[in-house]
Amino acid sequence: MFATIQRLIDQEAKLAIPAANLMPRANLYDLGLTSFDAVRLLVAVERAFKVEFPREMLNRRSMASIDAIAKAVLAMEQPRAAEMRMAA
Repeated sequence: MFATIQRLIDQEAKLAIPAANLMPRANLYDLGLTSFDAVRLLVAVERAFKVEFPREMLNRRSMASIDAIAKAVLAMEQPRAAEMRMAA
């Protein structure tokens, strides 16, 4: 998951530092992530992980770091996995 998020950051955010060199909790906004980049990154993450973030997760905190993005994706995947188990 981290490798995918790092790739998406490199593609969508164009930070001066490659995402592979960042600590998981490094603040992406402090490293140059703009609001526009954050929206592009959010859409890319949703597509890559086949999730849709609810309105309450559409905030600066959700895209603030690699760790925050991973936690947001995991939060969205857990309910989906439970729904799939119930449907089976």
